[in-house]
Amino acid sequence: MFKVARTSTITQKIITQIRTAILEGKLKPGDVLPPEKELMEQFGVSKQTLRESLRALEHMGLIDVRKGIGGGAHIVEVDIEVTKQSLANFLYFKDLSIGNLSELRKLIEPHAAAKAAESISKEDLGILYELNTLARENLDKKFMREMSINEINFHRVIAQATNNPILVLILDFVEDLLEDFKKVLKPDLAFSKSVLDAHDRIYDAIRDKNPEKASAEMYRHVHEVEEHLAKLKKDIDLWHVCLKQA
Repeated sequence: MFKVARTSTITQKIITQIRTAILEGKLKPGDVLPPEKELMEQFGVSKQTLRESLRALEHMGLIDVRKGIGGGAHIVEVDIEVTKQSLANFLYFKDLSIGNLSELRKLIEPHAAAKAAESISKEDLGILYELNTLARENLDKKFMREMSINEINFHRVIAQATNNPILVLILDFVEDLLEDFKKVLKPDLAFSKSVLDAHDRIYDAIRDKNPEKASAEMYRHVHEVEEHLAKLKKDIDLWHVCLKQA
């Protein structure tokens, strides 16, 4: 299955070959790679080089190296949380702004809402309604953490309704980033109420199978959130400046 790796980037060559085998369907979740000795012979590498490659693949979430009976390097389906964490680690070193996040949301989320209006199942539509209902109950009780979870899941259900795994991953990750911003900026009850009002309008459009309205309401919602969070960020920055001058 594999060819001898002869370049200076031996480890990367091994990783690429195994990833390609997964992409081509030659290796599937649950499969076990050949024993270490056999892999060393196929790749033409030392034990140390092979183990470095397998550790890298395990870190990527592509394999799970197990010991003992039934052990070996098992192919696994990459967990979405592992993927999102890798993306987050990259962005921690970038000057990510609310504007950056909102720009992406405006491009993708209105499309997702329109797709949901066209194809959402009755079950998922019921889940959207329940999430909004629970979120309002939590808001009334000032259970902000619980409300926030319902609010985020509302967007995730819409993403799932697109049946596009790329959109699902991106929107799931975007919602995580948005939640991080909210934890820092701490928007008030009025903001939360406006979010739920927007969710009601989006839900109505999706329920009525009106893609154009669903898209427009989602865009309006994202824009409103951007404006509110940007104002909070500006106020916090101004407050910090005042503290320094005091």
